[in-house]
Amino acid sequence: MHPLMKHVHRLSVQIGPRGSGTPREAEAADWLVQRFKAMGYQASVNTFRTVGSFSYVQMFFFGGILAAFGLSFVHPLLGVLLALPLLVLYVLDVETRFSIAPYFAKRASQNIRAWREDDATSHIRITGDEERLDSIVIMAHYDSSRAALNFHPKMVKGFRSSFFLVFASLAAITFFLVLRSIPALAPWETPLTWASVPFAAYLVIVLLMLAHRELFCQYTPGANDNASGVAVMLGVAARLAKHPLPGLNVEFVATGAEEAGTFGCLDYIKQYGLEGKTFINLDNLGQGQLFAAEAEGIVRRYPADSDLLSQIQQVAQAKPALPIAIRPYRLLTTDATPILVRGGRAVSIMACAEDGSLPNWHWITDTSSHVEPQNLKLAEELVYRILQERGRVFHDTEATG
Repeated sequence: MHPLMKHVHRLSVQIGPRGSGTPREAEAADWLVQRFKAMGYQASVNTFRTVGSFSYVQMFFFGGILAAFGLSFVHPLLGVLLALPLLVLYVLDVETRFSIAPYFAKRASQNIRAWREDDATSHIRITGDEERLDSIVIMAHYDSSRAALNFHPKMVKGFRSSFFLVFASLAAITFFLVLRSIPALAPWETPLTWASVPFAAYLVIVLLMLAHRELFCQYTPGANDNASGVAVMLGVAARLAKHPLPGLNVEFVATGAEEAGTFGCLDYIKQYGLEGKTFINLDNLGQGQLFAAEAEGIVRRYPADSDLLSQIQQVAQAKPALPIAIRPYRLLTTDATPILVRGGRAVSIMACAEDGSLPNWHWITDTSSHVEPQNLKLAEELVYRILQERGRVFHDTEATG
């Protein structure tokens, strides 16, 4: 078994499903600390609070809008006063700008930070408060998602469309509530109420699906999402431990609770900030065509770091054996999304099927048997070559400066 596949097997089979804030996620974190230390890295564990699933926050918003619709029968203005703030908070939550999840957070999760200090050559040096000129953070989440009906292979290709239908339902109900609260439109109250009913009915269906997810669906083994990304990160760490790249600070961050709402990344940003850092996020690398996400965001489009994308293209041109596409990723948030939203420099490296979907995404078939070792080897080589290119640019800058 290839060394990278051994990491995938350890996480997805021996440890198994690793839901956010669960004991198995904590077991995976302990194993990661041991792996980094065995390679000669220093490692720290940063604990934070999280919810166990994004379903709870979604149910709060959808249930709240439905409650506002119900209150409107007492007085339309009451519905407006409840629905408008909820709609704004929902948009902020989707954009990772603000979340109500901390108010529901009852579980503990953790990020693993690893770095290597070598004062003799200073080729890899990361401390909590001190950074060299070019600091690279390689990030991958190690938790796995709970399956859900809307991630069924026959339904998941319509995920983006169904998201916008949910968003349209929330906005439409709120819009009709506003119209019903206007005294001049009182004669139209009944038609406006009936116009809201189909959207409210759809939200009820979505609520039932979320409840079904939490009551009956299991956590996935998470081989592709995201033991594959963790395996590649560990492979790059092993290569840098043996063959460091002078001039680069490289830090590795394994994030917890990404599947609950990118809470590991958000905690990292809170603790360490974004200034002076460039992030390479590794996610869903085990099957399909490798690609660098030129933009992320399911609602608003957030471009990836142009310098990183340029370096990725240069690597691909210089090494045709490393085929990688440049394409947008416009599904659920990755750990790069909160960074890009806040103006940071990041790019996600992922893999997708020909139709752009993520293979076995959030489904029980996300097993190690569906992870292709060649994909992992190519991804590891790609990331290492990107770091080499980054180091070359650093030295060229130093020479001309």
